[in-house]
Amino acid sequence: MNTQTTIQQTLRVLRASQSRSAREQQIISGRDWLFVSALVQLLSALYPAYVWMSNTFFVHSGRAPDPNIHHVTLGMLVTSAVLLFLWIWAKYAPFRSACAALSFYLVLQLTCVFLQPHRMTEGIAVKICILLGLVMAVRVGHRRRHSG
Repeated sequence: MNTQTTIQQTLRVLRASQSRSAREQQIISGRDWLFVSALVQLLSALYPAYVWMSNTFFVHSGRAPDPNIHHVTLGMLVTSAVLLFLWIWAKYAPFRSACAALSFYLVLQLTCVFLQPHRMTEGIAVKICILLGLVMAVRVGHRRRHSG
């Protein structure tokens, strides 16, 4: 009888350990989604940075350079830096940082649509990938927070 209760206690401890391990894996996964979103944002800033540098340092090839390309590049780099900062913060508060990242990105995109509606569809695939990554980070953080 005593050995049976010992086995049950051992199994209970193992199940709790397995559940805790699964929750920790979800935290890492939520942080990974934030990191992927920041990385996609950073990589999407490479082409505008290239155009800005080539317009600044090299001879123009007959077409007029975009005068706002440096604003676009700096905005994209600042956005990726904010997302990277929130990725670091996700180590301590995964759900809050994911919600802050999603809110920041949505407000930023809505502001851009309001200020320049003709540029709404530029880079739409990248915007959708980043948005999906942030939604997945919030989803994983929410599950982790409300799982117990």
